[in-house]
Amino acid sequence: MQSVILVIHLIVALSIIGIVLVQPAESGGFLGSSGSMSNMMAPRRKGDALSRITGWLVLIFFATSMTLAIMAEHRAPTKSILDTDTGSAPARGGVTLSPGPATPVKPQSSGGLTLTPGPATPVKPAAPQQQKPTAPISH
Repeated sequence: MQSVILVIHLIVALSIIGIVLVQPAESGGFLGSSGSMSNMMAPRRKGDALSRITGWLVLIFFATSMTLAIMAEHRAPTKSILDTDTGSAPARGGVTLSPGPATPVKPQSSGGLTLTPGPATPVKPAAPQQQKPTAPISH
């Protein structure tokens, strides 16, 4: 429904632009001699077909604008791609990756050495080194 109203809105907007450009300028337009007394005291001419069509198009444009604004207000907010859980996204081949229990690793033999996983040892952060105060150089 919203896309239909949006298409109507765009057609009406382009129609308004076209009809306004086709209409003749009244009394020289904005920069012309529109401030003379003869134009101000002249009776207002009745609207011709172009001005009536322009009025109806403006009314339709206003109605579609208000309808689209109301529809946008009541629409559910969309989720950002950053809000999605990356752990449950399917990988290639339809396999889903999800965190689970670690599987035990079998001991492997390499040459004469046997490699077995051991307990994880925590790594201590390096202590910040303090700089020794330097003595001023004397000559």
